[in-house]
Amino acid sequence: MKRNILKGAFWVLLSISTVSCSDFLDINPHDSISDAAVWENMDLAEAFLNNCYTYVEGENENGVPFCSYTDELFHRTGYATEVYTLGNVSCDNYNVGFSEARGNTWNFYYSGIKKVNQLFENIDKVPAVSDSEETRKAEIIGQAYFLRAFFYHQLYSLYGRIPLVDHTFDIDSDWVETRADMDDVADFIVKDCESAIEKLPLKYESSDDFGRATRGAAMAVKARTLLYKASPLFGEPSTEKWQEAAKASKDIIDLGVYSLPTVSSSEEYAALFYNTQNPEIIFEKLYNNKGTYGSALHYLFQSPNGPYNGYNGWGVWLPTYDIVNAFQNEDGSKYTVKGLASYNISLPSVDPETNQIIYKDATIEATEIKPWEGREMRFYANILYDGAMWGYGDDNHAIAIYEPGEEGVLPGEQSPSYTDGEYWNATQTGYYMRKFLDPTYDQYSETIMDTTPWIFFRLAEFYLNYAECQIELGNKDEALKYINYIRNRALLPDALGIDIRAEYEYERMIELMFEGQRFFDLRRWKKMETIYSQENWPTGLKIYKLKDGTLLYQHNENPLQQRKFVSPQMYWMPVPRYELNKCPNLDGKPYEN
Repeated sequence: MKRNILKGAFWVLLSISTVSCSDFLDINPHDSISDAAVWENMDLAEAFLNNCYTYVEGENENGVPFCSYTDELFHRTGYATEVYTLGNVSCDNYNVGFSEARGNTWNFYYSGIKKVNQLFENIDKVPAVSDSEETRKAEIIGQAYFLRAFFYHQLYSLYGRIPLVDHTFDIDSDWVETRADMDDVADFIVKDCESAIEKLPLKYESSDDFGRATRGAAMAVKARTLLYKASPLFGEPSTEKWQEAAKASKDIIDLGVYSLPTVSSSEEYAALFYNTQNPEIIFEKLYNNKGTYGSALHYLFQSPNGPYNGYNGWGVWLPTYDIVNAFQNEDGSKYTVKGLASYNISLPSVDPETNQIIYKDATIEATEIKPWEGREMRFYANILYDGAMWGYGDDNHAIAIYEPGEEGVLPGEQSPSYTDGEYWNATQTGYYMRKFLDPTYDQYSETIMDTTPWIFFRLAEFYLNYAECQIELGNKDEALKYINYIRNRALLPDALGIDIRAEYEYERMIELMFEGQRFFDLRRWKKMETIYSQENWPTGLKIYKLKDGTLLYQHNENPLQQRKFVSPQMYWMPVPRYELNKCPNLDGKPYEN
């Protein structure tokens, strides 16, 4: 019998007929399995566990990654992201995304916690008639501890103070729980992780179990939780907290199970993020190849518009001008725009009534020097730009984002001026997101779905986490060593430690770009206000083509959105009003006293 969480959404074995072919299933109708019967059968107990895994939601299975709220991304269609980015969050306005995990976060993860608590209360009833079944049962319990820790970590990351519930409630129960102090929440999560670590294997014997939580995954939740606990937003930092966080990250590094693959090109680096077998990955969300229970949505939200295999995207997740300019040059020096001069051109725009391009004379400050020449490797693995080759098979050709700079010049097919196609979903920042896109994915196939995983934890993060802890502990040389492991893998020269904190934050921003980390980093460092205080952002790049073929690159300083960080309370997500109404002992701080 296969016990794996199939590559489709940490597969839920809700169809009991796929759990096993035991005699038990032969005598019980599939639609009348009682709750008690579940806990009389190991296969059904594991099916219940697999259902708990469905609350592990990857950011690539919904329309709103966490980078939508940062300087990394402009989310073209919104999908409720503006509730946060425009400073409108409150206890009555808590929907900041496009899925239950974003739109109703509190309920989503507490629902997962309730499921896990139900498993804990019943798993002892499940008979284990052999040593192998005892091992299997212990692994089920270990995975349950991991999942509860993971769900609580998600809540801790967003709300800080939360109720700690380790049991289920019956219909007559009174809710008397309050929001625990943040250190107590972190300690609860760490304790669950340690229970999981005791019971989980480093690696499962059967490949059928690939994708389940391992000891390393539990260690990763512990280490990231302790990093947050030591950070300014989550309380008072201390040497003891940083030491504890450093040890937890170093324990993962020293485990010997994960390795940082070397790469020789941007293509090899990019491939790390769609390879489920990447030896750097500690825990990931997998998808099946038929898409029955969901699949990765990178192509839908990232890839360029256009009628080509590998295109047809909505152009929703768009890298900002600032984040693209943040990438260093290939020699490790800072990138700066050069060659700016004044040019007289005819600016195109689309007449909303006729859908035709109209022109207006203008003078712009622009450069003829391509912004993407000579940049560091990760630029090309993360960003699709004008002239970059993209598309599957015979459709592989240069993306055309340029617009006419003179009447009589045809616009590029992936530009906002190309009215013969789906120009409405062309990039508004001058770039598309390349990271996570698999160039070998045949989008026209009816049987193959995008199976790019969502990586929750990978080794590079813990190199960086460990380096941050060492910076805070004053161990500059040790921090530099691990920062430079990451830089050298990207074929960059060593950081020198001249301004080690800035060098570290650069490396973390670039290495973990679009992976959902920056939102939490800016918050835990209390730097979100600084980012949001920038005027006229996010912005984009405009590319204009002249009749002689010259391309001009202009920073379009007109903001695509006016973002607001209206109060420090925005560092936390608000407890929903419905929870405050039904749970009298909960408080709404920092939004409400």
